[in-house]
Amino acid sequence: MFKLILYVKPRLEEYDVKVYVYDSSGKLVEERGFPRVKQVVIRSPEVRLSRQLFHEYIAMVLDAFQPRLELKEGGLLYVYG
Repeated sequence: MFKLILYVKPRLEEYDVKVYVYDSSGKLVEERGFPRVKQVVIRSPEVRLSRQLFHEYIAMVLDAFQPRLELKEGGLLYVYG
C-alpha cells in the first residue's frame, strides 16, 4: 500500500498543494506541486490530518492502493487511492 502526504497551504481563495508519494517500503517515489488549487477532492480509503508534520501547512496522510493525481480545469485537484 502506498502512503501519500499532502501539504495544503491556504492562500486567498485558493491553496498551494505539495504531494509526496511513498511506496510500501517507505521510499519516496513521486513528488509533485500544484499551485493555485481551488478545491481538493480526496477519494481514498483512509485520510488522517497531522499537524505535527508541518506547522505552516495542513498535512494530510492518505493510504492508497493505486494513487493517482489529476488536476482538472478550474483548479480542482483529485486525489485517488
